[in-house]
Amino acid sequence: MLKHTSKNRFGAVRIGITQGELSGISPEIIAKTLDKLKSDKTLELFVIASEKGKKQIEAKIQRADKSRIKFIIPEKKDIPINIRGNEALSCIYYGATLAKEGKIDAIVTAPIDKNKISKKYKNFSGHTGFLKETLKARSVLMLMSTPSFKIGIMTEHLPVKDIKKNISKKRIIESVSLMNEFLTKIKKTPVIGVLSLNPHAGDSGLLGREEIETIIPAIKELNKKGIKTFGPIPADSAFVAETKNKYDGLMAMYHDQGMIPAKIRGLDYLVNITLGLPIIRTSPGHGVAYDLVGKNKASAGSMIRAVNQAIEMVLSKRIK
Repeated sequence: MLKHTSKNRFGAVRIGITQGELSGISPEIIAKTLDKLKSDKTLELFVIASEKGKKQIEAKIQRADKSRIKFIIPEKKDIPINIRGNEALSCIYYGATLAKEGKIDAIVTAPIDKNKISKKYKNFSGHTGFLKETLKARSVLMLMSTPSFKIGIMTEHLPVKDIKKNISKKRIIESVSLMNEFLTKIKKTPVIGVLSLNPHAGDSGLLGREEIETIIPAIKELNKKGIKTFGPIPADSAFVAETKNKYDGLMAMYHDQGMIPAKIRGLDYLVNITLGLPIIRTSPGHGVAYDLVGKNKASAGSMIRAVNQAIEMVLSKRIK
């Protein structure tokens, strides 16, 4: 464990980076991030990794001062038995624990292989759900952030067949409320657009009644609460500039509905933020990219943006 136990309100911003999947590009983009972002009196970077992860990341560092890079290696005794089977997951758990205890200010999670983790940890669907469960958060939202727009992914990582049953008035209200809370740090009164589930917003019930029975009632309730919310917006036109530019954030009903336009903007610009947790957590908006391993061609742009986003959120929190 780290020796620091204070909330460190006026000291250096302490960011923990979890190792991610070692057989993917995570070691490369972490090393490139450490080369780019130097640890100093205002920023302390901690890499939460196994012994193997530490060796891999250190071997790829080119310009950073290795003496200033702090590695934290989780001990088995501090990791629940059902999590120990996967090193990447153990590092996420340990990083979340350090952040919750105030020993670091935020975690930035490198890409993982969900399939590999699910073989050791049952029902694993990604960072968002795991952190919600681990930190006992009531509701969370995966927010994909780019310099030009913010997209909430309401139902996260679910099979298409399960999307409909996971959309409810309550969930829409909770998700939009989390997005609004985040956006109010950027703009006093943000405007949020809610996407439809069905094509053409259901065509007045012809193509589905979810808009009439669930989405519209949720939007009305949100406006009663003082949250400026509009929709349902047909998803096929939501990201056209004339429509998108009317809103400070858009709420997608399911994963690909929001992720496709987010990734078209460019992976180097994309940051994944988990709202609703008792800690600050960000991540690059891409995966393990096995096809780039060993080529030294992986861009650390999204990872660097994720670290900078975490720093910005820490500083914003300290101002309060």
